[in-house]
Amino acid sequence: METGFKAVLTRELKRMQSETIYIWMLLVLPIFSFVFFTAMFEEGKADSFPVAIYDADNSPLSRKVASWVEATPEVHFTKKITSLEEGKRLIEKGELYGVLMLPKGLENGVYSGNPKKIVLFYSNLNLSAGSGISVSILTTIKTMSAGINMQKRISHKETLEQAFQNIQPIRLDKHALYNPFINYAYYLATALFPTMLLMFILGTTIYIVGSELKYRTAEEWYATADKSVLVAVSAKLLPYTIIFLIEVIFMNALIFYQLGAPQNGNFFVLLFSEGLFVIAYQAMGVFLISVLPNMRLALSLGAAYASLAFSFAGLTFPIIAMHPSMQGFAHIFPLTHYMNIYINEAMKGIEVIYSLPSFAWLIVFIILPFLLIPRLRAFMTKDKYWGAS
Repeated sequence: METGFKAVLTRELKRMQSETIYIWMLLVLPIFSFVFFTAMFEEGKADSFPVAIYDADNSPLSRKVASWVEATPEVHFTKKITSLEEGKRLIEKGELYGVLMLPKGLENGVYSGNPKKIVLFYSNLNLSAGSGISVSILTTIKTMSAGINMQKRISHKETLEQAFQNIQPIRLDKHALYNPFINYAYYLATALFPTMLLMFILGTTIYIVGSELKYRTAEEWYATADKSVLVAVSAKLLPYTIIFLIEVIFMNALIFYQLGAPQNGNFFVLLFSEGLFVIAYQAMGVFLISVLPNMRLALSLGAAYASLAFSFAGLTFPIIAMHPSMQGFAHIFPLTHYMNIYINEAMKGIEVIYSLPSFAWLIVFIILPFLLIPRLRAFMTKDKYWGAS
């Protein structure tokens, strides 16, 4: 029997053609997930949240306020209501994200020096919708209020410069770095793509190694590799590595060209980090099946490990704001370190030296399975470990 790296590789290519699960895990589901999230985030930012307006004043000023508020991209008045109770019911039913109330006497109060309170109720169950509505309406009302105040001051013989200084004595010069358009695709989709990919990498790796144990072919695999665990594993994983790296290139095309995410750094450094990312999750798959030779249990553990990665990547909740113990826990996921490199290279465009610790972490994950080579060899050669589901 022919043995060695090429023999194991040939054997694995035949196995890949034997079951449709390989097609689903390697091609259909990863590509579908990429296209799905591209379509979901193609608009970049969620706008036109449904809001109701309760205009109790019905004056020229109140209508002007409503017109200015609806001109913002975040707010779309879908209903006119006659009471706050009606608005509350609609928010509870999920038909609205907010209610803006313009009180009776709004215009008279503004011009008489006894202003009435404009009231906004909004649901913050969805943080994106809640913050978008509140910030846009608050900014619009403050802008209109400042304009009215300026007109009053100018009418009292103040110059335009004096009026402006009195309205805004302290000026804030704001600069939104790296994602100035507040585009959700730039930070969410770019994390969801590798998250989906890592799930398929991890699950596929556990399956292809675990199936050798489950179907009692591990000894044949080991013998084909000329009794070398390194040859057996590396040759078996190579075709999958190549496929996942091609999918990484496809992922980059969607992120940078279809979604238009910025690429401010060295693309080849980013591509190298993505190669390490793929190999690191393959290594973790081998590590998990080497810890638990039962494929079902290893897949369950792998699913839990993969699903936690996104939560600890620091995108939806910053790592620096987590409890110190959780900050340490975040380091056990390759995705955390890959995302740090991605942000440094693609979004910030800073020197690669700042990403070196993350590169070191990815290499540590790749080294981990080497520590369990004796254990994996025992699984491949002793039949007491075979046949477990």
